[in-house]
Amino acid sequence: MKSGFGLAKLGILSLLLAVSVSLTGCGGAKKQPIGGASQEKYLFGTYSALFACGMREMDKAVRETCSKAKLTLLKRTNNLNECYYLYRDINDVKLHVTILEQKDNTVKIKLKVGSTGDKESCQMILIEIDSHLRSQGALL
Repeated sequence: MKSGFGLAKLGILSLLLAVSVSLTGCGGAKKQPIGGASQEKYLFGTYSALFACGMREMDKAVRETCSKAKLTLLKRTNNLNECYYLYRDINDVKLHVTILEQKDNTVKIKLKVGSTGDKESCQMILIEIDSHLRSQGALL
């Protein structure tokens, strides 16, 4: 049973790695810095970070990153200064994403992969979100 769960996490990680390689144009799996993020933290399976951008830009970056990774959107809610997304991959591993607008014109993003969390997968997703924000000139 545990090996199936590990394979499911590997499914999300491999999808994100494929997107990362296709976007960067290089074949290496070198870890890129998440330059637009600050206050990165991994606690109890949830990875969080702050980005100096607007809610609209972050919303677009999350949706496009997950679309490129071929994740299926199960749920999306938008309440003024908070958005929540629930995605799943082909192995039925769920990705929970919450973005919160802060009072200091930043956006806090929280990611959790699976029921217990996966730090590496969250970092890969954040790298892609950061890349998208940079390509759109959305980082303040």
